[in-house]
Amino acid sequence: MISGSFYTNDGGFVAIRNTDDFARIIETKLGYDAAQMFRELAEKATREAARADSDLASYESQLDELQAAIKELERKPHTLISISNKRYLSKVDKRELRQLAEAIRGLLDLAS
Repeated sequence: MISGSFYTNDGGFVAIRNTDDFARIIETKLGYDAAQMFRELAEKATREAARADSDLASYESQLDELQAAIKELERKPHTLISISNKRYLSKVDKRELRQLAEAIRGLLDLAS
């Protein structure tokens, strides 16, 4: 939001509380067309800011998902090492390996 105060070239003091105030000053000093250009720019800036906020929220959500997946995988190397030290794999070991592979695939899918 635009707010503030300033002196104009002709010595007038202007207080601005919002974009409409600023547009009125522009219209008074420069004319209707200039005020319309300012309004359009202000609307575009508002839309772009909203889009940027939306994109940021989306990225933060994706980051949260990735961090959760990475945290889940942090304990997996120990499991892989203990399974790799066995001479024979049991059904439980094979199931654990499948789950680890699925977890890694899920993490890779999130990252892409």
